[in-house]
Amino acid sequence: MKRLSYVAQTTFLLLGTVIGSGFLSGREIVSFFGKNIFFYAPFAGVLFFFTTWLLLTLGGKYGSLEEGNRALFGRAEKTVNAALGVCLFSVVAASLAMIDSMVNSLLGIDGRIPAASLVTLVAAVFFAKKGIGGVKKLNAVLVPAMLAVTLAFLFARGRFDFGAPLYPSRSGAGRVCFYVGFNMFLSAAVIARAGSTDKKSVFWVSLLTAAVSFALILLIYGAVNYEGANAAGEDLPLVYLFSKSPAQKIAFGIVLYLGALTTAVCSWFPLAETCKRLGGFWEIAFPAGAFALSRFGVKFIVGRVYPAAGVLGAAYFAFAFAAEAYKKRKKGKIKE
Repeated sequence: MKRLSYVAQTTFLLLGTVIGSGFLSGREIVSFFGKNIFFYAPFAGVLFFFTTWLLLTLGGKYGSLEEGNRALFGRAEKTVNAALGVCLFSVVAASLAMIDSMVNSLLGIDGRIPAASLVTLVAAVFFAKKGIGGVKKLNAVLVPAMLAVTLAFLFARGRFDFGAPLYPSRSGAGRVCFYVGFNMFLSAAVIARAGSTDKKSVFWVSLLTAAVSFALILLIYGAVNYEGANAAGEDLPLVYLFSKSPAQKIAFGIVLYLGALTTAVCSWFPLAETCKRLGGFWEIAFPAGAFALSRFGVKFIVGRVYPAAGVLGAAYFAFAFAAEAYKKRKKGKIKE
């Protein structure tokens, strides 16, 4: 029973960090997945599995991502943590900007009026103070509801096209690597904190996270591709798909908001711990800075920061896998 509870809560925690509003809206799927979806979606699932497994294993072994980075990267550990901090800071800002954009798109409220993003920032700070247990509980409630509504709406439409994209799209194994690397690098601190030494639990969490991510990538791609360029050209492709029904549009808008909220909370959590270590001034300066950056808009932040974070994430996991394998090999030789 204890293992089942850990697997369920940790899987929802991971999905809450990975499957944000950018994923569920279809925007990221359109941007990173093109032709040969039956190869690239499973490929992404495999990458999600191994990166999840690595982070949970490191967390279980070292206690936190910072300690794991110290063991794997040595003197470069501070540089790695600083790079991760900058990326997390940018994701919080992007989530706040995305929320204002969604409120404008769905409700017609001027995106320059930041009420929704300010409420979300306050919520992120509040839940971060609850520790990893509070973040887990939040995701355990919200993520199942988000997934259930999204899947119900997709299957209710029942129209999918998994062939070549009906809109201009770039694809490739490299772009998929950068996409997964970006998502998992930004989720690394939270995932590692939820790590475990129980290999079976780590395996099942990794498998479930990979399976759900793969299925959603495939279904969202098929639904958007069926509609073609009109849907793919929208900032929020799935909102376009569900816009014929006002009730569905509002309900899915709520789902996207919850996705942005879980992303903001999970990204803010490790930053909140840093603020606490640095002192009271930073507990005000950091969230204020994230809000200020969000005023530049989601396109600016995503266009400037996210590609660099994808490269950093792919490089991080490549090195981390190699370093961990080397340490195990060296330890095995010593025992011999």
